Amino acid sequence: MRTTAPNHLRRLPGRRIAGWVSWILLLLLPGLAAQAYGPQTVKRMTDGCLRLAPASLRSAMLAHRDDLDRGVAEVLAAFDGAPRESVVAALSEESALVPRLPAQRAPFDTIAYHFGRVAGLFFVLNDPLARGDDARSEEVRSDYFGYLERKLPLMVLAFDGYDNPSLSGDWGEYAMRRLKGRGRYQEAVLLCYFPGGRRTSSSTFDDRSNAFAVAQLTLSHGVSDAAKAWFFLWRGMNGDVSATPFYRPAASETASAPPPRDAAAGSASPSP
Repeated sequence: MRTTAPNHLRRLPGRRIAGWVSWILLLLLPGLAAQAYGPQTVKRMTDGCLRLAPASLRSAMLAHRDDLDRGVAEVLAAFDGAPRESVVAALSEESALVPRLPAQRAPFDTIAYHFGRVAGLFFVLNDPLARGDDARSEEVRSDYFGYLERKLPLMVLAFDGYDNPSLSGDWGEYAMRRLKGRGRYQEAVLLCYFPGGRRTSSSTFDDRSNAFAVAQLTLSHGVSDAAKAWFFLWRGMNGDVSATPFYRPAASETASAPPPRDAAAGSASPSP
């Protein structure tokens, strides 16, 4: 049986208020809110994940957007500048935790929060200047993410697809494969900041520069990774993935899919 959202995952109004309080606290406390991506960049990436999500999941997440955003914001604050091993370990923990939440009868605001954490971890994973081997990365990082905020309206984010590469296996291995490419992105950005060895400002960058290309690519990777993770988590929780953008089930999946529910067998679970 596939569901949109089980009965026990209905929203608790009090938790919605708590979500807004946590979000506001993160914005008001500079020490907690420090993060690489600017607020508009984070919103654009999260919106991208929602657009790529299965329709049933997207509907539920929009109803719990404050909890989703809270999970993203807390991860970005907690893992900014963290060792890559910590990010990979946290992803592995979330991949094991989230599928168990329905059996624990967790409310949907808790599930939305953890989906936000998953997205935030993939956003951190794809930060091209995070803990780079070159000390200049930290010097230009703040300026570079300010550049992303300014150029965001010009950027076109692309979806990698569900098999390029696939996230159906071990998340830790997937994350390490992603990290292997970060060195060349860091190098490309630093070449723009230090032409001839002297530091310059992002205000001098052309929209065809390597810095712009890396921004589009890494933001696309972050959104793609998070969207794929959401898909596999939702499907593993028996969520309906029949209306998922860009997803084409393999013949084997179609053959093994459960038959549609008969209307006489009972009404569908209500949406949150």
